Amino acid sequence: MKRVILLLLLLIFYSRGVYSQQVSIGFQLGTGTYSMSQLKTINDLVKHDLPFDTKTVANFPPFLNYSAAFLIRTGIVNTGLVYTFQSTGSRVSGKDYSGEYRFDMVIYSSAPGIYCAIDLLQQDKLLISFYSVFGTLFSNLKTSEFLRIQETRIMDETLKFKDFNFFAEPGFYISRPVKFLNIGFNAGYSIQFGNQSFYYRGNKNIKLVNPVTGNPVKPGWNGLRAGLSAFYTF
Repeated sequence: MKRVILLLLLLIFYSRGVYSQQVSIGFQLGTGTYSMSQLKTINDLVKHDLPFDTKTVANFPPFLNYSAAFLIRTGIVNTGLVYTFQSTGSRVSGKDYSGEYRFDMVIYSSAPGIYCAIDLLQQDKLLISFYSVFGTLFSNLKTSEFLRIQETRIMDETLKFKDFNFFAEPGFYISRPVKFLNIGFNAGYSIQFGNQSFYYRGNKNIKLVNPVTGNPVKPGWNGLRAGLSAFYTF
């Protein structure tokens, strides 16, 4: 029994010597594509129901996102916590001498998650890793509808909704040290999952639904992700 305990202690001290830990903090500036298929359907229905011509000025285009991370490296594995903020939006509008109409949707999310990366290949100072992030999506949606005929304001209404879901993002990360920083580039794909739909911020029982089908509406953060990051290692 003493020999077993001694052997276990030797293995622990050996592993600590071989796999020393490194702590790093970093920030990322990235971009992404966002499907938002159910919200795009809302825009189509709004345009179809209006008795005058409108056009879609923006329909949830790619936009910048921002991330911060705290990571601990042990051997070839890098794990830690990451937080991401992302946003996008849309506008349906029409304007002529008789009046003006606007329907805006702005959506953003806060996404804390758990990060894990495994080194795949190291060539000189260049390191290629496979990473995955699993986390939660706290989404907020604001809809604004405005209608003016001549000089009379017919409608000016703003509604706010919330949503909670989950996501997973696998991808690849390439990095190399530059002076006192570790500069990297990542490319991946974010997958949203969960059954929560938008509910009115002041009352969870009031849902945002498709007016034709009656089905609840969810955000659609699925899409490509890419970004540049800088990490400082202690």
